Amino acid sequence: MALLQMINAVRGKLREERIASISTSDLLTTEIIDLINDAGSEILEGNDWEFDKRHDGRLWYPSSQSGTFATLTENTIIEGETDVRLQLSGDAATGEVFDDVAAIDLAGFRCSGNRMRSRVVLTGATSFANTSWIITSVDLAISTMHLVIQDALKLDATAGDVAWTTYASEVVLPTNVKDVLSVRHEDNPLSLEFVDREMGFDKWVPRATDSYSTTPEVVTIGGTITSTARLDTGPLWTGISAEAAVTGVGAMVWPIPSADIHIQFSYRVQHSDLSTATDTWTGVPDNVIHAIEWKAFQLAQLSGIQPDPEGARGSEREVERRIARALGNQSRQPNRRRVPRTFGGHPHGNPRRRWASQSISV
Repeated sequence: MALLQMINAVRGKLREERIASISTSDLLTTEIIDLINDAGSEILEGNDWEFDKRHDGRLWYPSSQSGTFATLTENTIIEGETDVRLQLSGDAATGEVFDDVAAIDLAGFRCSGNRMRSRVVLTGATSFANTSWIITSVDLAISTMHLVIQDALKLDATAGDVAWTTYASEVVLPTNVKDVLSVRHEDNPLSLEFVDREMGFDKWVPRATDSYSTTPEVVTIGGTITSTARLDTGPLWTGISAEAAVTGVGAMVWPIPSADIHIQFSYRVQHSDLSTATDTWTGVPDNVIHAIEWKAFQLAQLSGIQPDPEGARGSEREVERRIARALGNQSRQPNRRRVPRTFGGHPHGNPRRRWASQSISV
């Protein structure tokens, strides 16, 4: 049901005239929109609704990539420097870096366009070897990849060429995901773990870079992470658009993928607020929408719009009755099943129909 219809339903309960369109200058309408969103948040988020379950979630984790540092200054890495350039294997004339650049698959740095957090780990360094740094942004050039990392590298100035590995084993979940219910991989069983949103994945798996594999084993949901931003460097990379960093709840896969990994997940959807006349809450049935309308009406009776404490108590009972009925309607009866049988054994019915459903106790 569209927002405009919900507004008119609430206005009707308030004995106000219905409207044909939404105007921001109509203070009563804007207040009703706020009440509808508040009521929707309370009812939709406060109950586990079957209609909010989705099974179309997809997580993509790119394979790790390895190489050596290009020169910053005479083949050295400057101590305290946060900007580094990775030397890429590719055609400098065409900008074809790695095999899949045409599909915007830049060795895991398409990850910044898919809400991924990228990291770089060093090997063979004289200081802080095997330490993983978060890459905050990626800038692509003809034959190098310019990275800005979270902290200074703090390597000796005489470090010379250092081997590097980039990987992205963490992804920011979409904003419409309320709760992750399950995860699946088409070839391997997965374990699903949850951590507090205040816990970083570095604490959960302190040395993730100790393990690389083509077989995912654990998916961990939690933590608050920020994805890698990607910068658009000009005409040679017209297929690579700029992507801003996003922050949200993370989903980490372990071990770190050494090949592209695709994971499916089921979740409960997080509904966003409605604002325009045609906005709807997808999948929410009409009986729940009507309960939300009654809740918005109750909130109006408790506010300065139409103060009526006695009427609000009656509206509250109506909301509770409608929610209880809606929850009851979505519950399945585990002790009953339906089996087909011929119409011949039934004393009544349409003889032209061969099958009917009979509900029997188990």
